Amino acid sequence: MVCLGFLAVSLIPGSGAETQKEVTQPRADSGASVRPFLENHCVRCHGAKKAKGGIRLDRLDGRVAQGYDFENWTIVLEQLREGEMPPEDEDQPDDVDRVSVVSWLGDELEKAHSSERIRYLTGQFAYGNHVSHKKLFSGEIDDRSFSPARLWRINPNIYDRTKQRILKHHWEELGRVRQPFALAKRPGINDYAVDLHVDSATFETLLRNARTIVEHQLSRDVSPMFRALLESEKPSAEQVDAAVRHQFKALVYRLPDETELKRYREYMLRAIGEAKDVSEGLAVCLKAIALIPEAVYRMELGLGREDGHGRRRMSGHELAFAISFALTDDPPDAELWSAAREGEFAAGEGIRAQIERLLDDDAIAKPKILRFFQEFFGYGRAPDVFKDAKRYQNYDWGIVPYQLVHEADLLVLHILDQDRQVLRELLTTKKFYVGHFGPGGDPVKLEQRLTALRLLHDYWMDKAWKKLEYELEPGVRADIEGLHPYFRTQPAKHRMSGGLIRDYMEYLPVCYRNGIRPMLAQFTLMEGERERNLTSAHDQRFFLKAYNLKIDQFDCPTRQPFELNPAQRIGLLTHPAWLIAHSKNTETNPIVRGKWIRERLLAGYIPDVPITVNAVIPEDPHKTLRERLGPTRRAECWRCHKKMNPLGMAFEAYDDFGRFRTRDEVSGKPIDARGQLDSTGDPRLDGKVESAVELVQRLGESERVRQSFVRHAFRYWMGRNEMLSDSATLMAADEAYLKSGGSFRALLVSLLSSDSFVYRKRVEE
Repeated sequence: MVCLGFLAVSLIPGSGAETQKEVTQPRADSGASVRPFLENHCVRCHGAKKAKGGIRLDRLDGRVAQGYDFENWTIVLEQLREGEMPPEDEDQPDDVDRVSVVSWLGDELEKAHSSERIRYLTGQFAYGNHVSHKKLFSGEIDDRSFSPARLWRINPNIYDRTKQRILKHHWEELGRVRQPFALAKRPGINDYAVDLHVDSATFETLLRNARTIVEHQLSRDVSPMFRALLESEKPSAEQVDAAVRHQFKALVYRLPDETELKRYREYMLRAIGEAKDVSEGLAVCLKAIALIPEAVYRMELGLGREDGHGRRRMSGHELAFAISFALTDDPPDAELWSAAREGEFAAGEGIRAQIERLLDDDAIAKPKILRFFQEFFGYGRAPDVFKDAKRYQNYDWGIVPYQLVHEADLLVLHILDQDRQVLRELLTTKKFYVGHFGPGGDPVKLEQRLTALRLLHDYWMDKAWKKLEYELEPGVRADIEGLHPYFRTQPAKHRMSGGLIRDYMEYLPVCYRNGIRPMLAQFTLMEGERERNLTSAHDQRFFLKAYNLKIDQFDCPTRQPFELNPAQRIGLLTHPAWLIAHSKNTETNPIVRGKWIRERLLAGYIPDVPITVNAVIPEDPHKTLRERLGPTRRAECWRCHKKMNPLGMAFEAYDDFGRFRTRDEVSGKPIDARGQLDSTGDPRLDGKVESAVELVQRLGESERVRQSFVRHAFRYWMGRNEMLSDSATLMAADEAYLKSGGSFRALLVSLLSSDSFVYRKRVEE
């Protein structure tokens, strides 16, 4: 009897209630006495003498309505409401008593939501699914949607873009300007406004960065506005104003208003006068501008008109920034500023028009869209999972997960480009990218490159290519460039080198001997914008293994994505990048994989492991992992593990490197990859599955899965968890997605033009 016992919390004699003040009491109309209920069904197993599962209910705070021990109280309510506690082999409470206690506890927890403690707690990503999924999509909530008025700290990607825009190619200064705004690397969405603040360490970093940036601005890339000031013995007000405007545009992403202009004009002139040096006074003022709140925070206070529901529309200026930063890492462009000045954001049509313009313009980079899928699926974390290279028969494992993440990115971008039934395709597509350029790879040009590589092979076949130095002799380079136009059109840093030829000549003879086409993805963008040569026979052999492919047998298609083996791999949940990201260092992790499905696709919630539980799976080389997970079926564990294990075990056909397998490597026993969907909230989903392929196919057709996906998209673009008042926004986004045939673009336009995105409202303390 683990969870129901939480309900005992200091409400009974001898449990500690007499030592606390303001102890919550049951309502007079609760229908039954809570105290006998707790004594009869909870405390016996979770008191000071006997604490099953390490749970001491007498130590849990009883001030429910004030928000104390909120998470544990919420678990109690869930378990009692679902009838999971008391256990079946214990005496069961009367139904009337159970209902009355559930009603009372639900009311107390509802009161707790107004406390500052719980507003912060429920604002964390991990608590998003606590909001009733049924209520959000039933249409019963008729509240007007809004977001709380807030300051949202600039995220690391926006800061990096600003740094690169100012410092350009000056690598020394780029290295000295440190990232002050790192996000947590927890699984899920981390760019939440409630979590992001500027502490003393962050401010010190910003201050140092401001010094470096201003030094660069006044010594390396000196703008005409700054140069005019530096060359003037007595700067004029016009010269000072021009310098202030330039710095605002560079670091605050807008021009100053008249009040700001006057303030900084006076400040700069005073600083110049006190320092008796134009350069020093100018530097002081420029650094001050670099540290104003708008250079650090996105202002989303709601400075526009107020409606009749206490909500304030964001001003045109605020919306220009919100729309731009929703899709890009750059400040608003000229058209967004024009729309803001002309009042086009006063109506939803104007907002939608600008969002659609940005989405339609391929010249505008929109990295935030791909990042959402990386964070939602979590496959981008694959390089963070340490692996022993020897187990993979690989001396350089480090490159492999980066390449696999890149190929998962290519698949996501391809499906987004098709923009039909996007979620279902992501979960169930039979096609993958392997060793390919991606959606931009022109098949005609790829065939031309195959011809060029054959000519390169034939040229070097009888020559001493193993002795080549990295830098080719001029005559040799000229001969190679004469073989095919491809070798003459490569950018300087991608030109043929001795090292590259050696790599090709280790790989190409294998291909031609076996009658297969070589892979052509020579350069792949990796983390930190580093490029990595992937023509090496070693590199290619390594990442191919994750797909159960062999370098001497893989005939690389020039048209991709392509089918691998639909009986073994469909969708991102069977992609090696996702499987590695959701594995342990030395073995698979069905618990984490199942938890991901429960929380991301089924809108469920599973609490963290209690600190009193030793969550270690026993080692036994004679047993499979399924067999070693037997202890999790104990009553006190199974209430949570039954929501994870049957889902995650369906992926046991893939090892921790993402390779498909039929036999356990350690025990030698056959793999049992059967699973089960249970208590999903969608009866059409529930039932047994024979494999991960069957599982994801079923998930891909689910309404609940689709709606859970919409909820996560909401969180990512709103920078917060959904509230019940966001019901209209979520239902409209879901409807837009359905009516458009599963268009993610339609879903995104709906979210970014919704009341939750446009309106702000101050939440009373």
